[in-house]
Amino acid sequence: MVITVDPCEELTDDDIRTAIQDASGPRSALFVPEVPFEVLIRRQIARLLDPCVQCARFVYDELIKMSHSCMVNELQRFPVLRKQMDDVTGNFLHDGLQSSETMIGHVVEMEVIR
Repeated sequence: MVITVDPCEELTDDDIRTAIQDASGPRSALFVPEVPFEVLIRRQIARLLDPCVQCARFVYDELIKMSHSCMVNELQRFPVLRKQMDDVTGNFLHDGLQSSETMIGHVVEMEVIR
C-alpha cells in the first residue's frame, strides 16, 4: 500500500501571495524574500508528523506479524515458552515504537522551530 503526501495540499496561491506581501510590506520587493517561504514550509513540515508516526506504527505491525511467523513449529510443544517469547518480543518492539514516535516528534519539532 502506497500512501502519498502532497506537499502543496492546504497551500493555495493566495497563501503564498499573502505571505510575500506580508514580508515585503506596502512596497513591492525586487527579489522574493525567503521568510514567507520558510513560514509556509514550516507549516507543511508540521503536517508530516501524523504520516510519519503512522508509518512507524505500520512498521511495528509488520514486525509483530513477522515475529509470529518466525516461531518454529517445535515451540508448539511448549506453549508457556512460546507465550513468554511472544511477550518478550512484543514488549521489545513496543518499547522501540514508543522511542521511535518520540524521536519522530522531536525531529519534526526541530524542523518547525528552526
